[in-house]
Amino acid sequence: MTVEQEVFRRMRFDKDKMEDGGFVKKGDCWKLNTDFMNGDFIAEITVMENGDVSGKVTDKMNDEEYAPLRIPHFSGAYVNSVRDAYEKLLRDIAERCCTRVTFDSDQCNRIADDILGLFGTEPDFPWENGRYKDCGVFRHKDSKKWFAIVMNIDRRLLDNEKKKGSSDNENVDVMNLKIDERKKDELLSRSGIYRAYHMNHDKWISLTLDDSLTDKEIIDLVEESYQLTKGAAGIMDESLIKQVLSIADSIPEGHVASYGRIAELAGRPKNARLVGKIMSMADRYGDHPCHRVVNHAGRTVPGWKEQRAMLEAEGVEFKPNGCVDMKRFQI
Repeated sequence: MTVEQEVFRRMRFDKDKMEDGGFVKKGDCWKLNTDFMNGDFIAEITVMENGDVSGKVTDKMNDEEYAPLRIPHFSGAYVNSVRDAYEKLLRDIAERCCTRVTFDSDQCNRIADDILGLFGTEPDFPWENGRYKDCGVFRHKDSKKWFAIVMNIDRRLLDNEKKKGSSDNENVDVMNLKIDERKKDELLSRSGIYRAYHMNHDKWISLTLDDSLTDKEIIDLVEESYQLTKGAAGIMDESLIKQVLSIADSIPEGHVASYGRIAELAGRPKNARLVGKIMSMADRYGDHPCHRVVNHAGRTVPGWKEQRAMLEAEGVEFKPNGCVDMKRFQI
């Protein structure tokens, strides 16, 4: 891992802050040139649209890239002082131009938001130092039992049989979840799912949070782990379910609402996927007009052919692409 990757791995660049911080947009990237070490060196920092960061340090005395910066066995006092000054520069840039996030990967942060919405719990970090200091644990609020743990590890540590022969040494966020042992073989046959890293292989699995699995697939497995670990004390956040279904009940005949719109009305704008999950199990809580809830584009639920007919019977009109005309019919 480069020093740039280490400094910015739990940071996300804010374009407004970048402009204020001296970055200039050039093509498909942002660039910042700045002196350090009393003007003896110049750093060129490049940020790609996907957030990848690279840097080049030039020694102004000979106008060449300062190679010792990245050669580990160069460890003299002067080289180390340049390294320290460059890292401080990067951390200053991160402080000025970035927003801190909880985990490395975007998917992991989305899942953490979903877990907060569903179960009202945020991760804690019980290990202050050492190799596990960045590991986040999700617990039941009452019993404090774990139902999920996130670690950032070398991919090669995951299930040697599935990764045999791999030379890919990049790090990846993984989430360990408890499973029904009867489902183990089927789960392990799926891409992105491995025998649990550092936990019981029969009762736990590791998921890579790199979009190998969809957010919905992961949340379904998180919910199962929550139920399997809750004991007698754990309960799902019923208040969110009741709030979402109450909003769905308020959608008038002849109108629709998207999952995102309901999430906004519930005061949880980041939890559109959870609204969809709640709607999928609404029949457990009585009779609700779920047919009036569609996705942001106006698409009806795949496989529910009756939904369109029910909406049309109430006067809702569809566009030629088969989606509800959201400009006219969304509340």
